[in-house]
Order: sequence, then structure tokens, then C-alpha cells
Amino acid sequence: MLTLLRILLGLMTSLVVVSPADAQIQPGNNNGDVINWWYSATFGTGVYASGSRSVAVLQLPLSHSLKILDEDGYGFKFKVATSFGFYDYNVGSALNGNIPDRLSTFSVLPGLEWELPITQRWALRPFADAGFGQELSGHESAWIFDFGVKSRFLLAQNRGVDFVLVNSLTSAGYRPGGESTNTFGYFATGVDITIPTKRSAFGRLLYFGFTPVYFYYFNKFSLAEFNDRQNRIREEFELALSVVTRKPWSLSFLDFDRVGLAIRSSGDVIGVSLFTSLPF
Repeated sequence: MLTLLRILLGLMTSLVVVSPADAQIQPGNNNGDVINWWYSATFGTGVYASGSRSVAVLQLPLSHSLKILDEDGYGFKFKVATSFGFYDYNVGSALNGNIPDRLSTFSVLPGLEWELPITQRWALRPFADAGFGQELSGHESAWIFDFGVKSRFLLAQNRGVDFVLVNSLTSAGYRPGGESTNTFGYFATGVDITIPTKRSAFGRLLYFGFTPVYFYYFNKFSLAEFNDRQNRIREEFELALSVVTRKPWSLSFLDFDRVGLAIRSSGDVIGVSLFTSLPF
């Protein structure tokens, strides 16, 4: 297990490129400035970098269907994302086979998601999450929340290849202890393309997924390093590659229909993550 963790963190850390924000860094501030509580709790398993600083995140995305989509016309799922964050886990440590020796942050974000088919081609997924995060290397903590609606619309099918328009409209935020609530919203849109393969795994036919996504934040939110006000996110671009199955795999409290790697960038911040479901 430790060997697998070294390999995963090493691979993702080596893919993260130091961003152009390096020229704006000023030394002498604390680690807490690098964290955006909502971003860390929802980023997934991976590494994101802001300037010369980085945060590695290990997430356990547990979920379980409380009601499977059937004749009643809707499905209902409970999910909980438990995330562990590590400040400044760098490429050198990964290449030397070292795992992080100090846990920096911890968060738990439980939530509910509904699946509501509107037509045979279109389905909506309203959702709501609320949880708590704690910085273990300091005294910072925060309440974290988001809610919104996801949409999947089948644009076309051609020789087994599906082209699905995916959208998400989300309101989110976090409230650090003793401070005011930081809120923001975003709209995400993309195309989820799934291509059939001749492979199968555990009784499921496998597909290759290719998903470019664009994120637009209605009000810039800070993932600021050293309180650098220039390092705020308005737009992000993501490219996700995955192995997909049409019927989810179920392992006790873990239901997932794909496994993949995503690269996300906003110019000032870049990240690489592993995922077991799309944010749609």
C-alpha cells in the first residue's frame, strides 16, 4: 500500500509544473495562506501548485446508492469525501520514494445527490454537501459547503461512441473560524466523449473517456500564496482521460463508473488529480 502511494504521489507531483506566479512570491509567511478550504476538499487525489508551493491531497471518495434509478423515475446517492492534505510535497521527495511524514490538513465533506431523468437524453443531478476542515500544522479550521445542479445531455451517438454535453452550476464557500464566509459560484461545461474498446474488466465492458471541461467562476476566489492578491482564479481548463464502464462497479460503500487522470490549469495554479467520477 505504501509503495502504491509513493508511485501515485510521485507520478502526479512530477506532472505539476511550477506556474508563472513564481515572480510574485515574497518569503516569510506561513503555510496556511496556500489553502482554499473548498478547493482542497473537492480537488480529489492529486497535487496542485501555486507559485513555488504545492499541496498534495489524498482523498477517499466514498459513495453509496440509497435508491437505484428505476420505474419511480429518480435515483438517490449518499457520498462523503474525506481528504488528507500535505504541504510542500515536492518532486525530489517523490523520486526518492518518500511519502509525506506530516499531515497538514484534514477535511470531511458529506453530501447527497439526486438523479432526475428529464427525457431519454437529458438528466439532472441536484446535489448538496456540507462539512468541516482542520489544519493540523496550525490552528486554522473552516466549515465547507456547496450546492447546485449537474446536467448530462446526450448530443449524439455514432458507432458506439457517445457525445454528452455536461454542465454544472454550483454555489460554494467556506467559513474559517472567527472570520466571515467566503462565497463564490461557478459554471462548468464540457463534452464527455466515450469510445468503446474490445476490453472488459470484472464483467464490465470498458470504454475510453475523453473529457475537456471549462470552468468559469462568477467572482474570483483566492487560492492565494503568501496573500498574493494577483493569484486569484477566474477561469480553469481541465482535460480528463479515463477508463469508463456503463454499469458502475460497487465495492461496499464505493460506487464508481470510471477511473482516470485529470490535468487542470488556470495559468497561476496547475493541478493533476486521480478521479473515480466526473463532477457532472
